[in-house]
Amino acid sequence: MNKIIIFFSSVFGVGYIKYAVGTISSLIGVLLWVLVVPCNYIYQIPLLIVIFIGSVLFSYFAEKIYNKKDDRRIVIDEISGMWFSVAFLPKTFGFLLLGFLLFRMFDVRKPFFINKIQKLKGGWGVTLDDILSGVLVNMILQIIRMVFQ
Repeated sequence: MNKIIIFFSSVFGVGYIKYAVGTISSLIGVLLWVLVVPCNYIYQIPLLIVIFIGSVLFSYFAEKIYNKKDDRRIVIDEISGMWFSVAFLPKTFGFLLLGFLLFRMFDVRKPFFINKIQKLKGGWGVTLDDILSGVLVNMILQIIRMVFQ
């Protein structure tokens, strides 16, 4: 069971890369979004719920295995945050690139109250800071979409 948890929490082992693991896992999040998630917005909702719940659970159990809070090898939260960043938007290069860049900026800087959220216990703190970063990015992108459409 531990191998399954490590496999998914590290996103197929990506979490074991030594450098820029957050950036690389966010790029994989974009790639998975393009390949797996349908363009029909109504079908995106259950996938967002699944990745959110999966991220919380796998992060929780991975922290127990690694015996460390928000271990750097846990990167499923980057996938979920990235997905929330580009949800309900056209799958265009511009939105995906801007979503990626803004998400990385928000994920690293953790503006507003996001840095406090990551202190929550278990998988909640690991995941919610990335989800909130993703939601803020999505709000910015939705505004850009409304202004330029």
